[in-house]
Amino acid sequence: MRPLAQSVHNIAGALLVALAFFVPLSNALTSLVGVTFVLTMLLGQCVGAWRGRWTPVLQNPVTTASFLLYGSVLLASVWSEAQPTSIGGQALRNVSLLMLPLFAVVLNRTPWTRRCLLSFSLAMGLTLFLSVTYSLWGVVDGGTWPLPHKGDGAAIFHVHITHNVLMSVAVMVWLVQALDGKAIPLGFRFALAAMAALAAANIIWMVPGRTGYATLVASLLTLAVVRCPRQWLVHCLVGIVAVCGAALWVSDGAQNRLDRTWREIQAFGGADSTQRGDVNLADHRLAIWREALGIIKQRPLLGHGTGSYRSVFCAYAQPEDMCLYGGGKHPHNQFLFVAIEGGLLGIISYGVWVGVLAFLLWKRRHAEPMGAMGPGLWVVWMVYGMVDTPLQLLTERHFFPLFFAMFLALPIQASPSRAG
Repeated sequence: MRPLAQSVHNIAGALLVALAFFVPLSNALTSLVGVTFVLTMLLGQCVGAWRGRWTPVLQNPVTTASFLLYGSVLLASVWSEAQPTSIGGQALRNVSLLMLPLFAVVLNRTPWTRRCLLSFSLAMGLTLFLSVTYSLWGVVDGGTWPLPHKGDGAAIFHVHITHNVLMSVAVMVWLVQALDGKAIPLGFRFALAAMAALAAANIIWMVPGRTGYATLVASLLTLAVVRCPRQWLVHCLVGIVAVCGAALWVSDGAQNRLDRTWREIQAFGGADSTQRGDVNLADHRLAIWREALGIIKQRPLLGHGTGSYRSVFCAYAQPEDMCLYGGGKHPHNQFLFVAIEGGLLGIISYGVWVGVLAFLLWKRRHAEPMGAMGPGLWVVWMVYGMVDTPLQLLTERHFFPLFFAMFLALPIQASPSRAG
């Protein structure tokens, strides 16, 4: 590789390391680094930095699935009645699907993957430190907190849902390295395990949000399935459920939120066909999902078109206050959003995308010390996608493609003896 081409390749790798650090900290810097990375990729194409690197990426089924899903977004724009700005904005948001293969071109068989993981760990370590300090600051009555924060419990850089989802991934990253990081000194591995435990406590006790509970438990259960010897698997799964259940039980905040969830379910279950839901509830996702299903039934095959969600939801949803809540932005469910805008083709394309990701990440689960994180990351995406719409959110649509590309860059390795 020519010196200029190698320099561009190194710059692109360094930008991904910066992106892994900034995603947990700043949306503005995430966008800036993302745009700079794309421009660097274009420059690299001109100087030959990616010569020989495109072929394996383009042959990867995930790349094909990403193109298929993005193609369904572009196709649905043909019959969309939304404003051109809405269509263009939605098409731009979904460019994150194309970023996945771009990330893979840089990361495939390079040391940048491990550096990105370290960078993310440092950012989440900083987030955890500030979040715990903020919680203790209130306990000791330290006065006005001197640093910015989001105001949702001890969420520092992002709102509580994003904070907890990223912290769930951090728990998995630190725990896997503590278990499988053979090149890491033993004392440091114990420190990583302690950080994972503290991060789990941060989700359960310090930062509000039921989504974080679900992603934390789901990621830990998946990690147990991947990592635990078969003879101990059932014991491990039961132990995780018991420990997490006990932690939630002794947390007053968690109890209140789970209590509220049950009240919402009861209120929704009592609604008749003319009652859409109680918008006075603090969170009425069930009512939003009911409205979304009604919109899907209007045009189940083609959907309403790219960029149409807000206009069709606000025109249909009852009562009107529901549009003012999160339902007017997205239905808090990735499948429902895809079905509303892309119809059957969109759902099939999205199903293929997540299915291919699941298959390939599972095949790489034994690549130590990182492969065990891949299936857990996929499960976090799926759980999160049931209660939110991550492809619509700036932080998430940068974070997940980058991490999927990191784990897909790992080689396929045979199962170690402990899994037999």
